[in-house]
Amino acid sequence: MKILGLNLNHIASAALLDDGEIIAASCEERFTRNKMTRNFPFHSIDYVLEESGITIDEIDAVSVPINPSINLDMYRNSYSGTHRWFPDLLYSIPNNLFQVVKPSTHDFTKQQFSFGADHSLDVYYLNHHRCHASTGYYLSEFDSAAIFSFDGFGERTCTLWAKSDENQIKVLQELTFPQSIGSVYETFTDYLGFQPDADEWKVMGMAAYGNPERFLKEVNSLVELQASGNYELDMSYFQFNNFDRPGHFTSKLVDLLGEPRGKNGEFNAKYFDIASSAQKLFERIMFHCLNHLYDITQEKNLCVTGGAAMNSLANGKIIENTPFKNLYIPYAPDDSGLSIGSALHLYHGIFNKGHKVKANRTSYLGPQYPNTEIEKLLTKYNISFSESDSVLEQTVELLIAGKVVAWFQGRMEFGQRALGNRSILADPRRKDMKNVINEKIKYRESFRPFAPAVLKEKASMFFEIDTDQQGKYMESALRVVDDKKHLIPAIVHEDGTGRLQSVDKNDNPKFYELIEVFEEKTGIPILINTSFNIRGEPIVCSPEDSLRTFFTCGLDALVIGKYIVRKQ
Repeated sequence: MKILGLNLNHIASAALLDDGEIIAASCEERFTRNKMTRNFPFHSIDYVLEESGITIDEIDAVSVPINPSINLDMYRNSYSGTHRWFPDLLYSIPNNLFQVVKPSTHDFTKQQFSFGADHSLDVYYLNHHRCHASTGYYLSEFDSAAIFSFDGFGERTCTLWAKSDENQIKVLQELTFPQSIGSVYETFTDYLGFQPDADEWKVMGMAAYGNPERFLKEVNSLVELQASGNYELDMSYFQFNNFDRPGHFTSKLVDLLGEPRGKNGEFNAKYFDIASSAQKLFERIMFHCLNHLYDITQEKNLCVTGGAAMNSLANGKIIENTPFKNLYIPYAPDDSGLSIGSALHLYHGIFNKGHKVKANRTSYLGPQYPNTEIEKLLTKYNISFSESDSVLEQTVELLIAGKVVAWFQGRMEFGQRALGNRSILADPRRKDMKNVINEKIKYRESFRPFAPAVLKEKASMFFEIDTDQQGKYMESALRVVDDKKHLIPAIVHEDGTGRLQSVDKNDNPKFYELIEVFEEKTGIPILINTSFNIRGEPIVCSPEDSLRTFFTCGLDALVIGKYIVRKQ
């Protein structure tokens, strides 16, 4: 069975699932170069079909991770009383019928478009958080697990508690909008002068530089934790639920915390302290919900997913603040991963096929380019390059010499984090390297940290790791071992953590071997790894993207396939 998964919400994407195995997936931004685009993923669809060697006519079903029938319960005369053009009937008729036949549940919605007796296009609209939960559970190695999904909102749900039950996901509890932990964090992103639902990384980066106690009493007063495991916001401080009014907060929040920073405002101690207090509030709510999930499941394994699961600072503290023993967070827990999650939910949850994902749990699902194509491009643009039979050794020599190297190899990663195939690499031993990359290459704020990529077998020597799966996808910020901090100062954030990637030889042998060679030369099994892009652009996808980015920033060298390009 071949399922084409689509996501049209935050970061459009497409994925191809063939009998339970993920064959290919990509975000549309990688092709259009429009970061976080929500445009229909035509390019991604073309890619996954070509990579799979099939045509659209061979697709058995299309999965979409949003179920609009949930919003048809209430009659909307302005939409359904008349129709402006005939396709409006596709929603106006069910909107009217739902007033006569009241649906008790909305598990999914199906559209079937028949093109003759032997061909049809079946489109399934699936519940948003069921698709998030499927991304978490079906990509994990757990047979049995508790599942927690949370974000701004999807349809009406903001937070979902669930568990696996004989290969199915059983929902135990849901919390609906506007009671949203994700929207609370977006509010502080807005208050601090950043773009909500896009710049939450910046708030996390600021949090390490602040005093969380300074505003903790004030921010804690915004939320009441309940014995049921739920939480309730004091909505007099928020207006993110009013989609006709700009901004996420009311004047009452300004009265509580003082004037917001503003888009181009100064970064002073007050705003760092508020970021730190906001992070503590997020963690307080999250751990409250997770402890309740443990109480009602008694599971030792936990899958965490949804857009709010991108909060790596909180993720790194889950094990020590809850009774769970094992943790899995997927490589794309946010909406970009819902092309995969919706296909998995349709395959397992609706069609009840198979037992788990067959084998392919890798994040390396995007395009790759042969050396012949790369060389042809370099020659076309008359770019000086060298061909190397010892790319690993020469790359390490550049890194040891203090060079910042762009690394372009193999299939592109899926998701928002570069995991060693479209990466910028540097020596973590150099204390100034963080500022060098931020100022000359990434063009971003100085408080933004960089991730360490570490050999999996050596990770526990440098980081306080709670479970074997932690850090696989840069999903968790973990404390650096005290007596190792001086060895790798460029990746130690202000709070003593590093958002690590634990590199498994089976997942990415070439990147693993590169770090091995670096360790042989320096004794350090770690490299700085950040995404190969500059501020405001998506991660590079093609060789053309890599060359354009390389020549427009302060990178020293580009290692692309077996070729090395240096700046003269």
